[in-house]
Order: sequence, then structure tokens, then C-alpha cells
Amino acid sequence: MTQQSETAAKSRPMTAPLEGVPLPDLERVPDYECGFWEGTRAGELRIQRCANCGRFRHLPTPMCPECSSLQYDWTQVSGRGFVYSFVIVRHPVHPAIREREQTPYNICMIELEEQEGLRVCSNVLQVAPEDIGIGMPVRVAFMPAVDDPDVVLPVFLPASEQ
Repeated sequence: MTQQSETAAKSRPMTAPLEGVPLPDLERVPDYECGFWEGTRAGELRIQRCANCGRFRHLPTPMCPECSSLQYDWTQVSGRGFVYSFVIVRHPVHPAIREREQTPYNICMIELEEQEGLRVCSNVLQVAPEDIGIGMPVRVAFMPAVDDPDVVLPVFLPASEQ
């Protein structure tokens, strides 16, 4: 690969979730995770919230790490936040990513505006890798996985994108 084509590949934005990688088996998802996936299929970002202390938590768990309550509900959140941390992957390990030439791709930790420390891991689409930065405002969007359209994935777009 020439230096020029390598540079061009580095600037290509992700436009969709990765293909060929493992997805959740929605028939086997534990009860305490179902609300999240039901929400994404409805076009809503739903986060588990403790019914006792009101603290949001993600990833979903059967017990609140703050107060040990086993009671929770699912709350739709705004889907607005900012890039808390990120990595640009240029050398994929998973064969499906290599075979489909899906690099570079990003993995971003998004902090949601509803609560300090409430973070979800996803991808930011429609932005060149070198333009992603910590603190970048983003908003959620939903896309069915190519490999299983029943699995709808939350992805993020720059907040300025409509």
C-alpha cells in the first residue's frame, strides 16, 4: 500500500456498525438486559435505573452497585453526551473486520448527559477518525446490524449532524 492510499484510508469515516462480528443473541439475553434491546428496537436509548436510589447504571446488572437493591426500571434517556474516551483501531484482530477491510474504525466511550459517569461504549459515525476528540458532543442514532436486522445498535453522530 502506498503512503498516499494509507493516508486516505485513515481519513475514511465509519458509516455503519461493523459487519461480521458477534452480536447479542436476543433469545438468550438475561432478563435484566432485555429493556435495553427492546428500547433500541423502538428507537429509544433506555438505561437501567435503580428503583430505590434512582442511580442509572450501564451495563445493566441485576443488583444496584450503590444500594444493593434488586429493583430497577428502564428509563428513556436523551441520547446526548460527549466522547469521554476513544481509540482508533487500524490493525484489526477479528478476521471478519480484516476480510471486509473495515478499518480504521473507532470505539468510543460516550458519557451521557443524564449522570456523571454514565457511559456507553459505541461507535461515532460520519466523522473522520482524526476529527474525533475527547469532549466532542454527540447524539444517539439507531441502526440495524447488517448481519442480524433484529439487533438494532445504538451508534452516535456528531451533535451538529442532523
